[in-house]
Amino acid sequence: MQFIWRRISVFAGTGALLLASGAFAAAWQGEPAVDAAQAPPAGEGDAAYVPPPAAEPPLPALPARPELDTASYPDCREDYQKIAAPFDKAADINRCTLAIDAYYNQTMLPYREAMIGYQNRLSALYSDKVGGQMRYSAQTQADFYKRIMAEHAASDPEGANLAAYRGVEAQYQTDRAYLADRFCFNTGCNGYPVPASAAAPVVEQVAEGKKEASGKKRADADGGNKKCKKARKRGGALGGLIGSVAGSAAGLDGVGTAISGLFGAVLVGEIACQLDEKEQKVAAEATIAVTRKEEVGATADWKSPTREGVSGSSTITALNTEPNGSKCLAITDIAIVEGEETRVSKRMCRKKAGEPYSIMA
Repeated sequence: MQFIWRRISVFAGTGALLLASGAFAAAWQGEPAVDAAQAPPAGEGDAAYVPPPAAEPPLPALPARPELDTASYPDCREDYQKIAAPFDKAADINRCTLAIDAYYNQTMLPYREAMIGYQNRLSALYSDKVGGQMRYSAQTQADFYKRIMAEHAASDPEGANLAAYRGVEAQYQTDRAYLADRFCFNTGCNGYPVPASAAAPVVEQVAEGKKEASGKKRADADGGNKKCKKARKRGGALGGLIGSVAGSAAGLDGVGTAISGLFGAVLVGEIACQLDEKEQKVAAEATIAVTRKEEVGATADWKSPTREGVSGSSTITALNTEPNGSKCLAITDIAIVEGEETRVSKRMCRKKAGEPYSIMA
């Protein structure tokens, strides 16, 4: 028994010596001794370090959406009914037409252009600030992209954001057609009879036109020129509706001859008042011919079928497409009558391909 106990003591001493030797070796190599109770479990010492999740920065705000000023749309289409005389009615109708045209050109078209710019800013916002940015997660980028695309689609011409614009545009087109019809009703164009109060002046002017067509000299040439100059002054205002010809044709200020609605849609008063009916026809045909070319620099010439030395031309000087899809031409008309040249610019537009051009301003 004593022998066995001594052996155990020897082994215990040897174990203590080995442990002490191991601690000494670790200290000698510069490594701290590891307590077996504090050692990490097997397999965990090799795991990669995972940093805590970082918060994403806030997403950029969408740009401010343009707003259409619908409150300033001119409410004047029925004002003419408060006036008694037909030509005075026509003058007031023309005033209202010019007012709604100004609203269309100065408010509606700039708004449409602003909405196109808004869509461009939406696209740039995603591509420049969010798309492909590592500070945003893939899910955040995808969600923001969907939001941008939804707003972009809503800002298309048929989108929800342009509902007010479409409503005002429909009102504008309806009002303009109505005013054009009422203008002709009160002046005698587009198939309407000349108002009774203006019939006598018109008959006199038609007779004068026939006299000129026969090649005879006008007895009151100076007086006629004065009348034409007066018509030119009035024609500048009437140009906003149908080119002033219908007004002159119906006898406004006692100037002009009976002209069909087609001519009224393509001629201006400054030219028409100097021409007889057949000359107005060939001048209108020249304008129609040049609009079909739709090329800057295109020219169509005409000559009087009734008088020597009377001729003219129509030339396209500019072409552009409006944001609403309408195509517009700037045209310069020239008329040479008895050696005197008259040069007038006009703007003609059409809404859809295949439709005829008509004077807008």
